[in-house]
Amino acid sequence: MSIVNGILKEELDRLERLQAKYSAMLEALPKGALRKKKIGQKIYFYLVSRKGDQIVTEYLCQGDSPEAKSFEEQDAKRRDIKSKFKSVKEDIAEIKKAIGKFARK
Repeated sequence: MSIVNGILKEELDRLERLQAKYSAMLEALPKGALRKKKIGQKIYFYLVSRKGDQIVTEYLCQGDSPEAKSFEEQDAKRRDIKSKFKSVKEDIAEIKKAIGKFARK
C-alpha cells in the first residue's frame, strides 16, 4: 500500500502546483463577468463584479469596437480556467480523502 500512497502524494503535489498556476492566471485576468446589453440597435459591453456586498457594473465598450473581441476572449479564458480550477479543487479533496483512508490502514 505504500506504493499507492506514494503515487497519491505525487498526484496531490502535481494538483496543488496546478491549482496555484490556475490561481495566478485568474489573478491576471479582470475579475467579474462580461455582460452584453442591447440598447436600441447597438450592443454594449459591461463588466459586472462585486466590491464587498455591492454589485458594480462598469462600462467597457461598444460591441463594434476593436476591444470588444479582446474582452470576449478574456471572458472565455476566465470561464475556462475557473472550470479547470474547480475540477482540480475537487480532485485534491478526493485524493486527500484517499490518502487519509490509506493512512488509517
